[in-house]
Amino acid sequence: MKKLKVDLEMIANAMEDVDRTDMDYYLDKETGEVIITSEEAFEYAEEAEKDEDNIREDLPDWQKEDVKLAQDILFKNPDRYICIPERPPYKGYNLMVEFAETIEDELLREKLSIALDGKGAFRRFKNVIADYPDYREKWFKFRDERINKKVIEWLNSIGIEPV
Repeated sequence: MKKLKVDLEMIANAMEDVDRTDMDYYLDKETGEVIITSEEAFEYAEEAEKDEDNIREDLPDWQKEDVKLAQDILFKNPDRYICIPERPPYKGYNLMVEFAETIEDELLREKLSIALDGKGAFRRFKNVIADYPDYREKWFKFRDERINKKVIEWLNSIGIEPV
C-alpha cells in the first residue's frame, strides 16, 4: 500500500458534497492533493483533445490552467487521478440516527427522535442539538470520527495509506 499525505477533512468534505452539478473532485494519487474541476474545463479539454496548443485563446489564463489539468486527468495521466465518490445523503441521516441512539439524556434523545422523523430532518436535528452545546460537541466528534473512518476505508480500497 502506498503511503501518502492527504487532507482527510478535505476528502470528507468532497464526499459530503452531493450537489456536483457542474464540477467534480479528484484525488491526485501522486501528491495527495484534492483537485476541484469544472464540467466546463472538461468540455474545453475534450474540444482541444491532447494538444495544449489547441486550447481556446479567448480563455483567461486561470481557465487555461484548469483546461490543462482536465487534459491531464482525461488524456495524459488518467491513472494518476481518481474521482472522489459522493457519500449518499441517507448515510448522513443514518449517522444522526446512530448518534441519537447513544444519547443518555432521555429528553434530548426524544427530541432528536422527533426531529429525525420526516422531511427536513437534517435542519431539525441541527436546531435541536444547537441547544445542547456539550452534546453538539459530542455530535461533531462522533460524526468526524465516523466520516474519517470511511475516508480511510476508501483510501485503503484504492491502495493508499494516509499519513
